[in-house]
Amino acid sequence: MKFVLLSDLGTKPTRAGQLLNNSRASGAHHITQLARDHGADATNIDYWTEWQTARLRDALINWFGDEKECWIGLSGSIDGSSTNDFKTLTHLIKREIPHLKVMLGGYRVPTGHKDWVDLAFIGRSGNIFTKWLQHEDISEYLFSTPDQDAPPTYKNPTGEILELPVTPIVQDNDFWSEYETHTIELALGCKFNCSFCGYDFRNTRHPILVDEEHLFESIQSAHDKFGISNFVLADDTINEVDAKLELLAKVNKQLNFEPNYMAFARADVLGAKMHQIDLLREARVNAMFFGIESLTPEVTKLIRKGGKPERMLDSLRNISKEYPEAFTYGNFIIGLSGDSEESIKNSTQTVVDEQLLTSAGCNALRIYENLENPDVKSDIDIDPEKFGYEIIGTDKEWPELGYSSQTWKNDWTTTIQADELSAEVDKFLGSNLKSQFTAHEIHGLRTLVPGHEWDWYNDHFQLANRLREKVVTRYIKNKEKWLLGR
Repeated sequence: MKFVLLSDLGTKPTRAGQLLNNSRASGAHHITQLARDHGADATNIDYWTEWQTARLRDALINWFGDEKECWIGLSGSIDGSSTNDFKTLTHLIKREIPHLKVMLGGYRVPTGHKDWVDLAFIGRSGNIFTKWLQHEDISEYLFSTPDQDAPPTYKNPTGEILELPVTPIVQDNDFWSEYETHTIELALGCKFNCSFCGYDFRNTRHPILVDEEHLFESIQSAHDKFGISNFVLADDTINEVDAKLELLAKVNKQLNFEPNYMAFARADVLGAKMHQIDLLREARVNAMFFGIESLTPEVTKLIRKGGKPERMLDSLRNISKEYPEAFTYGNFIIGLSGDSEESIKNSTQTVVDEQLLTSAGCNALRIYENLENPDVKSDIDIDPEKFGYEIIGTDKEWPELGYSSQTWKNDWTTTIQADELSAEVDKFLGSNLKSQFTAHEIHGLRTLVPGHEWDWYNDHFQLANRLREKVVTRYIKNKEKWLLGR
């Protein structure tokens, strides 16, 4: 069996413009690794939307050769913006390889694809994929969908953790670059249960940690093969328990190089457990993304993030004092019930006046309408009325992604007004703090052009982006050459 998995990385908008992604889709590489572990000749194609379609087609046809069992998969947002391009590509390949089978994977139910897709997996599906590779019966995982045009689609039972953290081992034929970041997970699960969060393994009492030996191999091999020294920790909350940071610090001592990590963290937890500052230093986590959301007591109670915002401010003050070398980004959510324009502006003014964060930004609340996969629905998505929202319509903001958000009003604002206020506040924060980038954006930029202060990148974004384009071009050239056997 030959198996190839395509990952759609592409670009994303930032305050500074379109930023090319510089972190590979580790989930896709994890799935491919599982395929290799079970005897398949498997590989990944990254940045595939940046390829010329005809050249990618020819390269894949050559690579499949005369193999009798050929599978091609797309990992990412099923029904996403690249799905139609993927359909075109597979149809072109099938002209030469009619027996080619097609697989989709992601967090959405694939609709209307039965005529050209043979198999689909929803959400984290490594265990089901493994059973399928071993020719075991996976019928118990068949996902019920009202759309009869969907291909056979499978997913894990809701609420059950059957997976391991995603910590892939990069391969020689992945052609990574030292200017890229490698994404890994230290653990699966988050013990918190924020009402706006759609993380599928939230409210998990005991997070499942990755094996120490495997974590070491993933990090060390990435550096040995490609010189990678910058990593993103995909854990929903890196500091919910000390064990995650202790594990990373222990592994770091075994490495023959000094890595740098970016992570998503809880500022309130860090403020209450200041000993974690030392753990973060040992773990070399020097860029952090904090979800602040709101500094209004009634709001923080409603969204289940505590009810004492002053403690959050004290936490930020202590962190900025005790860990000044770290890049810290804080995000606010605009439109939460119980909040107000005055409260939001007062809170963000305090952050600016005291320079409590390296950078900060905000986004308006979204209530998603048709996330058929229940695991990725927030409690607000499930029951908006319970949290003070009246649904008044549907916003086709992202029709190409296969889902839409609902327009709403609450006790103080509406979707449109929240969007307008969010743009105003975001501009204010971006203009008055040291950096206009988020933690993962600045981590990627510093990977491309290291050694500068945070604010340097505000004026040199285009330079870094051009370097990023060269990285992608080099990858495509090397991967194409490998697929063609040259």
